[in-house]
Amino acid sequence: FREAPDLLLQLVTMVNPADLREKGLRVCRTVQRAGEYIVTYPMAYHAGFNLGANCAEAVNFATPDWVAWGNAAQERYRQ
Repeated sequence: FREAPDLLLQLVTMVNPADLREKGLRVCRTVQRAGEYIVTYPMAYHAGFNLGANCAEAVNFATPDWVAWGNAAQERYRQ
């Protein structure tokens, strides 16, 4: 991480949900359809993939009360 501190932002990691459940973690699954939104909360792992032809757009936004979560994440990345 010293040479590439943003390495985690460049990697794609897919984790088998069964492995997460085995470790006692809660796993949720959803299917996003046309016109629907998905909201990912702070400190949540998320990943996705397409099951066919796809035209997608991602928008990151935050309300002012999110700033504390962003600062905490930045500190974790620095460690």
